[in-house]
Amino acid sequence: MKSILSITSRTLVAAGAALWASAALAQAANCEDPRVDRTACYREAAAAQEAKRQGRLNSPGGYDENALKRCQRHPAGNARTACEKRVTGAGNTTVKGSVKGGGKLRRNEMPVEKKD
Repeated sequence: MKSILSITSRTLVAAGAALWASAALAQAANCEDPRVDRTACYREAAAAQEAKRQGRLNSPGGYDENALKRCQRHPAGNARTACEKRVTGAGNTTVKGSVKGGGKLRRNEMPVEKKD
């Protein structure tokens, strides 16, 4: 009987820890906000936690790498070059705003040749 009790209590402790982790994730992800789809929010929070556990979340260089990939959607030439400069901060690039404030705006000014 003692072994069954021991297994049950370990299972309950593990289940309690999992529930606590889920609640912490949901709170961090703001899943209780009435404007948010709770089911999707909990699912995404759990997926992020699993990716973090496996070391796949916030890998170094991931953001810049993804941003540069998005620049490839621009046609080759000035538009793509300007996009790449904004991402890397090269040339005459300025950054305003913050992530906490809602996002960063990157601006890059390039001279354009006049066509007569």
